[in-house]
Amino acid sequence: MTPVSRHLVLAAVTVLTMCQPRIAATPSTNLVAVLKNATAVDPHAVQVATGFERLDRVMENYDNRLYPTYDEHEVTIVTVSFHILSVSSIGAETMDYTIDIYLRQEWRDERLRHYNERGELYINDQTFRDRLWKPDLFFTNLKKGHFQDITVPNFYLRIKPKTGDIIYSSRLSLTLSCSMQLYSYPMDIQNCSMDMESYTFTTEQLKFAWKSEKAIQLIDNLVMPQFNLDDTYSYDCTSNLSTGEFPCLRAVFILRRQFGYHLIQSYLPTVLIVFMSWVSFWLDVDAIPARVTLGVTTLLTMTTLAGGVRVSLPPVSYIKAIDVWMGTCTIFVFGALLEFTMTNYLSRKRPPQRAIKPGFCGLGAKMRHQDNDKLTTTQMIFTDGNALPVPKTYKTIGSRLAGETVSDCVWRDNSQHIPDSMGWQSENSDGCETDYAASALPVMTTEEQTQKMMDEKHKKKAKVLDDRCRIIFPLSFFIFNIIYWPSYLVFLVEDYTKPPQAS
Repeated sequence: MTPVSRHLVLAAVTVLTMCQPRIAATPSTNLVAVLKNATAVDPHAVQVATGFERLDRVMENYDNRLYPTYDEHEVTIVTVSFHILSVSSIGAETMDYTIDIYLRQEWRDERLRHYNERGELYINDQTFRDRLWKPDLFFTNLKKGHFQDITVPNFYLRIKPKTGDIIYSSRLSLTLSCSMQLYSYPMDIQNCSMDMESYTFTTEQLKFAWKSEKAIQLIDNLVMPQFNLDDTYSYDCTSNLSTGEFPCLRAVFILRRQFGYHLIQSYLPTVLIVFMSWVSFWLDVDAIPARVTLGVTTLLTMTTLAGGVRVSLPPVSYIKAIDVWMGTCTIFVFGALLEFTMTNYLSRKRPPQRAIKPGFCGLGAKMRHQDNDKLTTTQMIFTDGNALPVPKTYKTIGSRLAGETVSDCVWRDNSQHIPDSMGWQSENSDGCETDYAASALPVMTTEEQTQKMMDEKHKKKAKVLDDRCRIIFPLSFFIFNIIYWPSYLVFLVEDYTKPPQAS
């Protein structure tokens, strides 16, 4: 309906309305209602309907099996860009990550050119989408993925009728594989890619190209668990296979692992366990139960923590940074337990024993108890400085004891005496019984004195070993930390290099 005809209709309605009271109710009054309803209709609605009808007429001769430039023998160029909504589930064990994106593809199909006053058409119809030719883009490192269809299928088609330009946007949830290098784990930087390639068309028929401006866009305040997205870049990765050269695009995400979680869950507990194992150096040498319990407990706890870390990692053949840390801490804990074993051995070391003949330390005198006629030989043993007689009975042989030798005795000063309360008497060579005045009091043997001195010497060595370990172990652990942290945080960090054609 043209503007002129629209004004004529409005004028006719106005005249009929003014004359309506004078005219009887005739079928002509229905004409007024019809005219009013006609003017109430949005004139643009007619044009939109006309635009889709024209598009449907264009699609009657449309063949979606042919790419747009098939008849011209030219290459169809498809520009690609995407908007990242979220990146999650980055798993080192499974070597993959999950990403949610808006994927946008743009190309020109002049077969869809037609006249439309409203300009661009927005379409969200699956039937029409299926009738349209679309690039056969697929993700080469895809593990699983799906279209989002809640509450409606999340896609749209935007068509420019004058030029035939098409924008195809869809929301996808993808789980993509990522070949991670874990040498510096958990202080590593990972390069995870998203590869897009044509499955059917070669570079002679189809070409993918990144959109020149902002090909990769990020949602504001993007938050990822355990990682930070440091950078993104994209480039062409066209691959030449045995079946032909196929167009390919690659987007790379630089992911830096957050260290705070592993610092709290792995590093700090192991440091405390190593410190705890050193407490045994300050315990007494004879505190065997306490030192054994402490050493075994810390070693088992260290082993449990190391096993928990390995559960969340793939069984790779190379050594990771966390393996170096856990292994070194285990060595320190085990070393503390070995130090206790050495200390205990030194403190309890004994020289070889030799047999000692029982004998009395006197001038060949025989001892006889008052209550019987048996002769006894007494060996004196010192306990806390007091001499205690230990009698051993022998038969009488003349005036001396069989087998008695003076060389087995150690002599004291003649002023020391045996108390009368012990009830011992001596019999001299004349056979007269007299009270024994201990002209020579028995004392500790030479072997016993030597043993006591050796015990004190060995305990002193054990204490010296503890004193030295109090310095050696902390100093060694400190030196290890000076070497470990700069090596993995500065020198061995896995840097990334952009390809020359990357943008």
